[in-house]
Amino acid sequence: MRFKRAIYTIVAVAAVLMGQQAFGQSSSINAYSPYTFYGIGDITTPGAALLRSMGGTGIGFRSSYTINSMNPASYSMIGQNSFLFNFGMEGVNVYSKNATTGTSFNTFNMRDVSIEFPVAKGLGVAFSVTPYSQVGYRVSKVDTRPDIVSELGYVVYNYDGSGGVSQFKLGAGWEIIPRLSIGADMIYYHGKINRAFSSTITSFTGADTYYSVMGQDDEVIRSIKADFGLQADLISNEKNRLTLGATYELGGPLDTKVTRFVPSGNVIAGDTISYDTFTSAFSLPSTMSVGVFYHSNRFSVGADYAYSDWGKKNVADLENGIKFQNTSTVRLGGEFIPSPNDIRSFFRRISYRAGVRYGQYYMAIRDQAISEKALTFGIGVPLGMAGLSMVNVGLELGQRGTLKAGLVKENYVKFSLEFNMFGEDYWFVKYQYD
Repeated sequence: MRFKRAIYTIVAVAAVLMGQQAFGQSSSINAYSPYTFYGIGDITTPGAALLRSMGGTGIGFRSSYTINSMNPASYSMIGQNSFLFNFGMEGVNVYSKNATTGTSFNTFNMRDVSIEFPVAKGLGVAFSVTPYSQVGYRVSKVDTRPDIVSELGYVVYNYDGSGGVSQFKLGAGWEIIPRLSIGADMIYYHGKINRAFSSTITSFTGADTYYSVMGQDDEVIRSIKADFGLQADLISNEKNRLTLGATYELGGPLDTKVTRFVPSGNVIAGDTISYDTFTSAFSLPSTMSVGVFYHSNRFSVGADYAYSDWGKKNVADLENGIKFQNTSTVRLGGEFIPSPNDIRSFFRRISYRAGVRYGQYYMAIRDQAISEKALTFGIGVPLGMAGLSMVNVGLELGQRGTLKAGLVKENYVKFSLEFNMFGEDYWFVKYQYD
């Protein structure tokens, strides 16, 4: 018993260390999309790989063997002698194209880490570290206006951005009465986004000398928010469970401190650099989500709807054609296990999953709404005869954007790998013998 408890302690420490590592990774390129040029970047799909393989549904999902950070009320489901640990990775290939050209980019990063354990019967606690948003772009634009070309030459503007925001959650779920659970998470957002700008002028005559103009914004994000959840079992017996769930996530200012460096004059000659610090007015939305999930021994199916008021919280940037918009997202998915208790056939105990997701991006650009849609697939490979621990593999095929108004259409493939480890021990028991 003590040996197992030591293993769990090591896992917990590893989770904390990997959470600290997320601070250092916030400035790396974890995405590649011109749509991350504004705002805080590409908002990641929430949930464990198991749920993302089912379209991202999970508001009504309850399990004694899987951590569901999408609804803190689900933490109450954990058994009294259980310990759960999830660790995941994700790779993405993005192919982007506009009316004239195309490009591709690959990333591979740690996706999330989470632990969950019981405090008392019907009361569970969970901690998780997940990416919330990701920024990554390299954009060049040539100024072809005749008056600029004739007077100066070709002017090329270069824009680079990287970084992202991580989400740290600490929450608890409590079954207040049979079949009814509530929960809450304290959420800490932390991240760093670097945005750089430069321009290069190539003169036709060579008679004049021009220097590049450069600038850089360093955005540091630190903010505390919260979310709340509820789950009610409409049906609950040994063979079937039908659960209705709802969550509400508080929005508000993201407390982003921006440090701006802008060269003044001849950069090559080493002129002084102007320095300015200010607080960004960017805010996170309030998000209301509802979902239903049905689970039986062999079949599971769920559906979610989420609404976020991005447009209410943020002011449009009309000069650059950017308008923040409220978003609605629909997620549907299911799982099938041919024979979960078949000890003679390993393959009949594998879980097969599929789902769909459709929604909008939180910005409209040049009066064009940006839609997002995806098909998801996955399998769960059980470890051991009991199959309580599992390796989850997921695949997502998605599309975002449009070719209208000179914008970009993106097609992407996401591959996810997650280890869902289940342990069992007796908690808070005073040992009489060693």
